[in-house]
Amino acid sequence: MMKNRISIFCLILIGWIVLAVVAEATAIEASVVRIVNHYQRGRWDAPWGAYSVDKRTGSGFVIQGSLVMTNAHVVSDSRMLLIYLNNDPRPYEATVKHIGHDCDLAVVEPVDKSLLSGIPPVRLGGLPALRSTVETFGYPTGGQRISSTKGVVSRIEMNRYMHSMIDYHLTVQTDAAINPGNSGGPVVQKKRVVGVAFQGSSRLENTGWFIPVEVIQHFLIDIADGTYDGFPDLAVMFRNMENPAYRHYVGVKPGQTGMIVENVYPQGSGDGYLEAGDVILKIDNHIVANDGTVDMQGLRLDAAVLLDRKQHREIVNLEVWRQGRSIQMAVPMAPYPPLIRKGNIYDRLPRYFVYAGLVFVPLNVEVLKLSGRDWNAKAPALLRYTYQYKSIEMPSHLHVESVVLLRRLDHPVNADMPNFKNLLVQKVNGKSITTLGDLVSAIESNPGPFHVLEFETGIVHVLDADKAESANADILKQYGIPRDRRL
Repeated sequence: MMKNRISIFCLILIGWIVLAVVAEATAIEASVVRIVNHYQRGRWDAPWGAYSVDKRTGSGFVIQGSLVMTNAHVVSDSRMLLIYLNNDPRPYEATVKHIGHDCDLAVVEPVDKSLLSGIPPVRLGGLPALRSTVETFGYPTGGQRISSTKGVVSRIEMNRYMHSMIDYHLTVQTDAAINPGNSGGPVVQKKRVVGVAFQGSSRLENTGWFIPVEVIQHFLIDIADGTYDGFPDLAVMFRNMENPAYRHYVGVKPGQTGMIVENVYPQGSGDGYLEAGDVILKIDNHIVANDGTVDMQGLRLDAAVLLDRKQHREIVNLEVWRQGRSIQMAVPMAPYPPLIRKGNIYDRLPRYFVYAGLVFVPLNVEVLKLSGRDWNAKAPALLRYTYQYKSIEMPSHLHVESVVLLRRLDHPVNADMPNFKNLLVQKVNGKSITTLGDLVSAIESNPGPFHVLEFETGIVHVLDADKAESANADILKQYGIPRDRRL
């Protein structure tokens, strides 16, 4: 009789556990939405135009404030944004409320502000432990039914965020399947969201990455005042000090470790505080190892993770070794726009100026990508050097907007120009060109009979000013260009 009672109790207990697990999964699923973004990208080869509207799908989940969190790459360049609630076939219109291309996160708001009022927001957890299990939820490959996959946390480290291409933040690697369409969905552990699924790898099997809560919370705190400022940057270039001879050369004491400052970019957070040759010994009292890492609760992470924790205008405390003595300094942190401009461009149409059939654009990564996926090898060498490396040799060049003669629209006024593609503009009518606006001004303010264009390669082109001016309208009409500029 006692055994029967125990068996009945065990069955009831198992039933409760099963119901709790089902209720937990159901609660998470109720907060997960499918996102369909009808988007449109500008054309950098014909910058006055745009590609046709295309569609991408992703996932998201409900957070506090009746909002949906997702990835920036899911909702960027949006022309019409739709969300679908779990087990509901009806589309609901939404708009992007905040977007952070540097951390690949975005917050979406339904046009109907009451739409999500009956859906409980998710709760955020912490950083999952290595080798612990997580579960991803979402709508992979654009499917209309929610799915979930389980996997193990295998690595926690700083990684490149491919959406911007230039930003590095904390990531968590898992073997839970993260496929196209999963992006923006929650990664869950013990009823709490511990990350946002965001990127995989075509070179690795059963490997994906998610954005941890630390980065998510930074984004949410940032947008609380209604504006997204982005992640601050010291705007310096570091190198490690693993070489013993190098440590001796810079004069650190035995047992001291750190990373050395190679470049300080002008007008960045570190400008006026740090100098080339300084050794960063500590960041917020965390000892920096010679490989540029710090110990974070048993995890060896890149020291940049400490800088990532700062919001715009917050202070980072540094201990610096300079010329044989230790210096304490408190550095106010801020984003560094010149570095941000190095990344992929979203939510903006290309800037350009067309004059006498010559198409001028600023040099950016979108221009380089016109050479194909392998643009690092195939783009014109001078353009690649100027974009990627010139600021290393000359940090002030980060504040220069290099201008490119992208192409020529054939017309008798420019027909005798033998070289007319991918040329870096140096001077126009004797004036140095450091922005696209400089070029426009140099042409429009020129009283002389000729326009003289000088390029970095030493090539010089000359246009008859009167003929060029009178040909402009015909060229624009002939090539279907609605405006001669977007500055």
